[in-house]
Amino acid sequence: MVWKRDDPQGNESSKIKWELVRYTRGRGLDLGCGPSKAFPHFIGVDNYQDTALFGIEMKPDVVCDVSKLMFGSATMDFVYSSHCLEHIKDWQETLREWWRVVKQGGFLILYLPHEDLYPKIGEEGANPDHKWDVNDKKVIEAMEGIGGWTLQMNEKRDQDREYSLFMVFQKRSDKKQVRNDLVEKPKKTVAITRFGGIGDMVQITSILPGLKDQGFHVTLYTTPRGADIVQHEPLIDDFYIQDTDQVPNAELGPFWDHQKKKFDRWVNLSESVERSFLALPNSTQHGWPHAARHAHLNKNYYDMMHLIAEVPLPPKPRFFATTEEKDWARKERKKLGGDFLLMYSLAGSSIHKIWPHMDGFIARVLVTMPNARIVTVGDEFSQLLEKGWENEPRVIKKAGKYSIRESISLLPECDMVVGPETGMLNAAAHLPLAKICIMSHSSPENLTKYWVNTASIEPQNTHCYPCHRMQYGFEFCNRDEATGVAACAADVSLEQVWQAFDGFMRKAA
Repeated sequence: MVWKRDDPQGNESSKIKWELVRYTRGRGLDLGCGPSKAFPHFIGVDNYQDTALFGIEMKPDVVCDVSKLMFGSATMDFVYSSHCLEHIKDWQETLREWWRVVKQGGFLILYLPHEDLYPKIGEEGANPDHKWDVNDKKVIEAMEGIGGWTLQMNEKRDQDREYSLFMVFQKRSDKKQVRNDLVEKPKKTVAITRFGGIGDMVQITSILPGLKDQGFHVTLYTTPRGADIVQHEPLIDDFYIQDTDQVPNAELGPFWDHQKKKFDRWVNLSESVERSFLALPNSTQHGWPHAARHAHLNKNYYDMMHLIAEVPLPPKPRFFATTEEKDWARKERKKLGGDFLLMYSLAGSSIHKIWPHMDGFIARVLVTMPNARIVTVGDEFSQLLEKGWENEPRVIKKAGKYSIRESISLLPECDMVVGPETGMLNAAAHLPLAKICIMSHSSPENLTKYWVNTASIEPQNTHCYPCHRMQYGFEFCNRDEATGVAACAADVSLEQVWQAFDGFMRKAA
């Protein structure tokens, strides 16, 4: 609920809060917040004066006059104010003060009663505390003397009794003043929403060619981590980036309901894999017997995504590396040396995505192929798995040193990639290099059905494989006592993986 000074009951029909998400990442202020902030991460600022007027208890994070902020210059990613500025006599100077604390690239978001939609001062029904009649022309004129900005949004809103003007200014480093609100909107639009890791984001690229063939302008709703993977993808026209949990999970439904009205097609891929085919601990499917889960959830992830997006198969996933990244990868490959380069993806985001027999496999590769080089990749936590190889120059330890994009960009320069069903293996799905994927909670039908040149190695004699569950600990995941890892990972033997490796080498010979 967004507090509005002209509506002390806080008109719940107002949906303006859902418009704020794109512009309110990071740290910022809710000025004149009243008894409640728009979102939990906002810093609520109010002077308490309306407590006596409305008899409502207020607990802002900061108590001060909003026209004289106690924050340093350029310290806020955003400043938001709803129905406050019209109550301030010297509003132009207050606008300067608000603008002062906004960082370069940050946003000033104003929600104000528009004089065309709300009674003017002196007219019947007008708020007696209003100091000036608001319209966008007055606001823009005031902003013209402040500095460089891009006007991202300028919209009158008279639906749902909002009677308001919504304006968003983004602070520029130069003195230019640009109006994006005058840019013509695309005629045929689709939004994709997907929050996820490396593999999830590579998978969603599969539907992009089909959507483009249908003539859509594509907007992707995702997190910074997701955007990093697909940031240079030319088939994505616009990004709507929101921080993890910026919109609380309980509010995602109303947020999406509001957003999807703006598009001709809404492709919500959140939980298209998790929950749908990988049961969550609080779901009904999670408690089913193993045979029932397998019968119901053993479906291909790509098939479902294409069905939701209404685009035909086959899948066409890809990773779009820049020219600079490709050049770096070629130079890095030369620097790594050797006649054969194998990338080993150390671990994934879940407990079952660590293969305990990795060291034996690496040793056997090096004994068999003295001129081979093995580059290990992963996050900083994966560096623990590189221990013991410090004195072996043919094992190049890059966990936490290569960025995700660097690791993926290097894949086309490798001869083989090996590892559990991690994002890196997903990123290689469409590439011709040999792939050995060690399965865990997914089956080959789920994950690798459409992958090229791939050996999918399944656990032997593991009664819970494939569990088709999201695992966040060992509460529901059987643990192998000898190795300390998930039973499904321990039950993939070194000999199984070696046979797959040997098969690829014989084929290439």
